[in-house]
Amino acid sequence: MDIPIQKICNFLTASRGNWRNSIYISGKDSPRGFLLVPDRDGKPVIVEAGNLQQLSGEQIDPAECRGQLTESDFRDLFDQYLLWQFPNAETDVLMELSR
Repeated sequence: MDIPIQKICNFLTASRGNWRNSIYISGKDSPRGFLLVPDRDGKPVIVEAGNLQQLSGEQIDPAECRGQLTESDFRDLFDQYLLWQFPNAETDVLMELSR
Protein backbone atom coordinates (compact mmCIF):
# COMPACT_ATOMS: atom_id res chain seq x y z
CA MET A 1 0.00 0.00 0.00
CA ASP A 2 1.60 3.20 -1.19
CA ILE A 3 -0.82 6.12 -1.29
CA PRO A 4 0.49 9.67 -1.23
CA ILE A 5 -1.07 11.66 1.61
CA GLN A 6 -2.03 14.38 -0.87
CA LYS A 7 -4.12 11.85 -2.85
CA ILE A 8 -6.03 10.82 0.29
CA CYS A 9 -6.54 14.47 1.29
CA ASN A 10 -7.83 15.32 -2.20
CA PHE A 11 -10.18 12.34 -2.14
CA LEU A 12 -11.52 13.11 1.34
CA THR A 13 -11.97 16.79 0.47
CA ALA A 14 -13.84 15.98 -2.74
CA SER A 15 -15.99 13.34 -1.03
CA ARG A 16 -16.66 15.62 1.97
CA GLY A 17 -14.91 13.15 4.26
CA ASN A 18 -17.11 10.18 3.44
CA TRP A 19 -16.27 7.46 0.92
CA ARG A 20 -20.01 6.77 0.58
CA ASN A 21 -20.20 9.99 -1.47
CA SER A 22 -18.09 8.35 -4.16
CA ILE A 23 -18.80 6.11 -7.13
CA TYR A 24 -17.48 2.56 -6.98
CA ILE A 25 -15.65 1.38 -10.10
CA SER A 26 -15.15 -2.33 -10.52
CA GLY A 27 -11.67 -2.68 -11.97
CA LYS A 28 -10.53 -5.64 -13.98
CA ASP A 29 -7.13 -5.75 -12.25
CA SER A 30 -8.18 -4.84 -8.72
CA PRO A 31 -10.53 -7.23 -6.95
CA ARG A 32 -11.46 -4.51 -4.45
CA GLY A 33 -12.15 -1.86 -7.08
CA PHE A 34 -11.70 1.90 -7.02
CA LEU A 35 -13.54 4.88 -5.60
CA LEU A 36 -14.18 7.96 -7.76
CA VAL A 37 -15.20 11.49 -6.90
CA PRO A 38 -14.85 14.58 -9.09
CA ASP A 39 -12.74 17.41 -7.73
CA ARG A 40 -13.98 21.00 -7.83
CA ASP A 41 -12.89 21.24 -11.49
CA GLY A 42 -14.65 18.01 -12.45
CA LYS A 43 -11.44 15.99 -12.79
CA PRO A 44 -11.58 12.44 -11.44
CA VAL A 45 -10.00 11.76 -8.04
CA ILE A 46 -9.52 8.03 -7.66
CA VAL A 47 -8.25 5.81 -4.86
CA GLU A 48 -8.08 2.05 -4.65
CA ALA A 49 -10.89 0.88 -2.41
CA GLY A 50 -8.63 -1.71 -0.78
CA ASN A 51 -6.03 0.88 0.17
CA LEU A 52 -8.62 3.20 1.69
CA GLN A 53 -10.12 0.24 3.53
CA GLN A 54 -6.73 -0.59 5.03
CA LEU A 55 -6.13 3.01 6.06
CA SER A 56 -9.55 3.55 7.58
CA GLY A 57 -10.16 0.07 8.96
CA GLU A 58 -13.69 0.37 7.64
CA GLN A 59 -15.24 -2.23 5.32
CA ILE A 60 -16.07 -0.59 1.98
CA ASP A 61 -19.30 -1.92 0.52
CA PRO A 62 -19.92 -0.89 -3.12
CA ALA A 63 -23.68 -0.94 -2.46
CA GLU A 64 -23.25 1.94 0.02
CA CYS A 65 -21.62 4.21 -2.59
CA ARG A 66 -23.56 6.83 -4.56
CA GLY A 67 -23.32 4.64 -7.64
CA GLN A 68 -21.36 1.95 -9.43
CA LEU A 69 -19.60 1.83 -12.78
CA THR A 70 -17.61 -0.71 -14.69
CA GLU A 71 -14.15 0.27 -15.87
CA SER A 72 -15.54 0.40 -19.40
CA ASP A 73 -18.27 2.85 -18.31
CA PHE A 74 -15.66 5.03 -16.63
CA ARG A 75 -13.54 5.07 -19.79
CA ASP A 76 -16.57 6.07 -21.86
CA LEU A 77 -17.51 8.93 -19.50
CA PHE A 78 -13.99 10.36 -19.24
CA ASP A 79 -12.86 9.47 -22.77
CA GLN A 80 -11.52 12.90 -23.80
CA TYR A 81 -9.83 13.53 -20.44
CA LEU A 82 -8.13 10.12 -20.55
CA LEU A 83 -7.00 10.66 -24.13
CA TRP A 84 -5.16 13.84 -23.12
CA GLN A 85 -3.74 12.41 -19.90
CA PHE A 86 -2.76 8.97 -21.20
CA PRO A 87 -2.15 8.93 -24.96
CA ASN A 88 -0.74 5.39 -24.68
CA ALA A 89 -3.72 3.03 -24.99
CA GLU A 90 -1.87 0.36 -23.01
CA THR A 91 -1.91 2.41 -19.79
CA ASP A 92 -3.97 1.05 -16.87
CA VAL A 93 -5.68 4.39 -16.27
CA LEU A 94 -7.39 3.50 -13.00
CA MET A 95 -4.12 2.40 -11.43
CA GLU A 96 -2.31 5.48 -12.76
CA LEU A 97 -5.01 7.86 -11.52
CA SER A 98 -4.99 6.22 -8.09
CA ARG A 99 -1.24 6.87 -7.63
